[in-house]
Amino acid sequence: MTEVNCDQLRAEKTLDVRGLFNPIDCRSLGVIKLALQEMRPGQVLEVLANRFQQREIQAWVRKFSHRLLREVDEQGLVRIYIEKGR
Repeated sequence: MTEVNCDQLRAEKTLDVRGLFNPIDCRSLGVIKLALQEMRPGQVLEVLANRFQQREIQAWVRKFSHRLLREVDEQGLVRIYIEKGR
C-alpha cells in the first residue's frame, strides 16, 4: 500500500458500505465493484467501512489490480481510499 497524505487525496466518489456488513456473504464487495466500474482508471473511491470489512476489502482490491492509497481508522470507522486500476 502506498501511503498518501489525506490532504492530497480527492475522492471522486464516497461509498458507505457499513450497513452491508454480513460475515456470510460479501455484498459490500459487490457494491464497491459496481462503483468502480462507473469510474475511470486513476480515479479515487473513498469507502467507509468497519474494521471487520477492512481485511476483505484489502484482499479484494489487490486481487483485482486496484491500488490501496490510504486507510484511516477513526474509532472504528475505516476510510479506505482506492485508486481504480485498468
